[in-house]
Amino acid sequence: MICITDCSECKNKLPLKDGWLACCTAFPNGHPKGLDYSDLKKRKVCDPDNGIGFEPIEQKDDETA
Repeated sequence: MICITDCSECKNKLPLKDGWLACCTAFPNGHPKGLDYSDLKKRKVCDPDNGIGFEPIEQKDDETA
């Protein structure tokens, strides 16, 4: 199954663990089973234990000086 989530647009996303396990600063050891991926952008916190939630990746300005 392919799952597209808001995680790909979050600055807290980390490289895959062991080549397949999705990780982020909220869940450094892997996202827990049963994590509700709907509306991640609207959440203030993904993991209540550490207070980390969705934060958009800062867009770089395409204009050059």
